[in-house]
Amino acid sequence: MKLSFSALCALSLAALSSQALAAPPSVQGTARFLVLDAQDAPLMGTTVSGVCEANLGSFWNRETLVSRWSCATDADGVCTAPVTTLAQPDGKPAPCRGSEPSTITEKGASPARSSYHAFFPKGVATSYTLLKKGSSWKHGEYEFRSIANEEAFQSLAHRFRVGLYAQRMQSAPTPDGKGTVWSTEGAHYQEGKDFPNLTYLTAQREVAGGPVTVRVVSHLSYIDFTYHRYTSAVFDNKAGASSSVRLQPLTEKVVCNMRDLLERKCTHHEAVEFVLDPALALQLAQSYQDGARTQWSLRLTSAAGHERRIPIAHAEFAALFAAAQSGAQR
Repeated sequence: MKLSFSALCALSLAALSSQALAAPPSVQGTARFLVLDAQDAPLMGTTVSGVCEANLGSFWNRETLVSRWSCATDADGVCTAPVTTLAQPDGKPAPCRGSEPSTITEKGASPARSSYHAFFPKGVATSYTLLKKGSSWKHGEYEFRSIANEEAFQSLAHRFRVGLYAQRMQSAPTPDGKGTVWSTEGAHYQEGKDFPNLTYLTAQREVAGGPVTVRVVSHLSYIDFTYHRYTSAVFDNKAGASSSVRLQPLTEKVVCNMRDLLERKCTHHEAVEFVLDPALALQLAQSYQDGARTQWSLRLTSAAGHERRIPIAHAEFAALFAAAQSGAQR
């Protein structure tokens, strides 16, 4: 039986219509956000919302799904939004790309526009995002940063909890084998091995029952034409007045090819440390209160005027002293 051209077109349109009416297979993924203010403190009661679009298939047979998502942050500044997206043939979530700028509404404030959030790269079922308040030419009033995984997300979201540091505390004997060194380095998220930026604490006890020496260690990475060479740490002392101590340089490294040099985009790495006054270190540990989200801040400065503000949670000091005290009793 031969069909006319018009009949074939009608059949084709009918087939396309039936395909359009059939709902494409979908799956629910999870988007987790951590929202912080400019001082790295969590923003509670903030609503994050947006729209994303997932696409699968060829141009002529494309499936599209548009999803709206929203969540409100808890006391840690964390919120979790279910996001419906298309299911890939293997059942994994298809990437869902922002189709309009997302919205961040702080408690009692007007909504602010942020970036076009995208979720589920390479079929990962959960996406992690840091939103930090501050100026960003690309993302508006909030800086947007994708976080690699759950462990890295927790290291930021749970930084005011003693348990985070207790679980990831590292210890090792001193070089002479007579004492012990504890470190909170493992509790901190690193942006990457090639561009680390982290500050952590160490506590050293030479003999059982002896005094504890607390050090603040900072690994700094930045792109510039020359080294900043941070020389001083400025902070409030035990009496509440401002103090300044000399930084001890540990390592320096520069990654710079000819093009980087011409564009003034060399990558510099510095590691510095300083010993904290014992009375102040103990006071900072004792300042921790369960459930409180409090921190101590210091500024690293260079002779050329460069400055970095670094917050350290009181929970980190408390966990460090608890580990040293526990070690002394063994």
